[in-house]
Amino acid sequence: MASTSIPSENETPIEDHSTFQNIMRHIMSVKDPPISILLIRHPPVRTSIEASNQRQVPLHSGAKAMLVCQKNTDQFTLIVLPAHLSCDNKKIAATLSIPSSKLRMATEDEVRKITGCIPGAVPPFGALFPQNVRTVIDEKMAQSTAHPPPLTFNPQVTLFSTNDSEWPNDLAQVALPKFTDHERIDCINFNIGLRTISCSIPFNDYLRILGENNYSICDISK
Repeated sequence: MASTSIPSENETPIEDHSTFQNIMRHIMSVKDPPISILLIRHPPVRTSIEASNQRQVPLHSGAKAMLVCQKNTDQFTLIVLPAHLSCDNKKIAATLSIPSSKLRMATEDEVRKITGCIPGAVPPFGALFPQNVRTVIDEKMAQSTAHPPPLTFNPQVTLFSTNDSEWPNDLAQVALPKFTDHERIDCINFNIGLRTISCSIPFNDYLRILGENNYSICDISK
């Protein structure tokens, strides 16, 4: 029987750009006004603390996205909460109207299949995944915003460019909206489909991208 090669802890898994590209296509289609977005490139990160350190932003401003499932079904939900908090499974189960004993975390294979991403890269946009899922946002996320990453990056961090290889070819002639207000404190920060690219975006713009029919805001953290 052929064996499957599993990347070691120090290896960077091969990542699919499709989810990142689909999200960017959607973001660039939002007008009146356009979305304010800052994209940065950094070394691969998997944990919220690693990501916060690379972005040079407070941990609480990270939007941690986790996929959960109702046991013995194919019903998945994306949970989004501030990175310094933990999921409260009882509250999540109550929100989903199921017993807490029926709730489980998605496996790594399920994460790849549903989101198109590897763990650590999952963005908080359930409606924009290859398989659309409901997004439930913790009510504390709106109060956990902060400033965007400073432009005085550490040496390993750079601004993402539309000339970079991950940018969709069909958007080659489209410029990223200018992020002009670096003093604003209403941003959330997250990896946007890849472990090497982070996004900073105002919380209200984040909700605009999701679409009002694709999310709910509840108390789901502890």
